[in-house]
Amino acid sequence: MVQKDPLVKPCLKWAGGKRQLLSRIREYLPGDRDDYIYYEPFIGAGAVFFSLQPARAVINDSNTQIMLTYTVIRKNVEDLIGLLKTYQDRNDRDFFYRIRNLDRDAEKFDGQ
Repeated sequence: MVQKDPLVKPCLKWAGGKRQLLSRIREYLPGDRDDYIYYEPFIGAGAVFFSLQPARAVINDSNTQIMLTYTVIRKNVEDLIGLLKTYQDRNDRDFFYRIRNLDRDAEKFDGQ
């Protein structure tokens, strides 16, 4: 069995997350998890996925923004980290609400 990284955790908070149910969910999974492909049809924050850290996996979600987030993490994590660092000095209430409001208008959000 491949050694799992204890620092790997979900990068999102998500309503309906399964973090508190992990021990119960693991009871229903096959023993040697490196021998199968893990399929996650609704990844959300990915609590089960990140806890298992499967050798092979296929993830999906009907929320295209979540899938875009995971695609960016997979393909451009260093660029993402660099971009997020530019926000460190702007970590205040006004900035939070200004950024949060960007996706409240679907036409503006889809055009960005």
